[in-house]
Amino acid sequence: MLVRKTNIYLTRMAFDYKKEYKEFYMPKSKPSIIKIPKMNYIAVRGKGDPNDENGEYKKTIGLLYGICVQCMHIGSYDNEPDTIKMMKDYAEKNGYEINITDTRFHHEIYLSDPRRCDVSKLKTIIRHPVAKKEV
Repeated sequence: MLVRKTNIYLTRMAFDYKKEYKEFYMPKSKPSIIKIPKMNYIAVRGKGDPNDENGEYKKTIGLLYGICVQCMHIGSYDNEPDTIKMMKDYAEKNGYEINITDTRFHHEIYLSDPRRCDVSKLKTIIRHPVAKKEV
């Protein structure tokens, strides 16, 4: 009886979240309402000035699941209030209200490395939880 031995090599390919979940990690620069499915993730909270070169914000990421309004913010973290106002206006126009509570938070997902990217080109996904407006 002849037995043939074969070597099978399994390689683990990196999972590209931006490619596989474009609607969650590559949003348009205009707000949209989305539903984030429950996922396993690690969330790390930071404190302090997000522009501080050695600050905790530069070292943290987070993820929120549920119904939220999100938008791609491009540029300095100092200009995020303009994007947040645009998101709030969009949510209200579409029958939602911002629903930040003790358990539902403002989230930012940093796609750019601020140590290696020009401030004007920083990409940050901003998410706010929303709820349908009571009529």
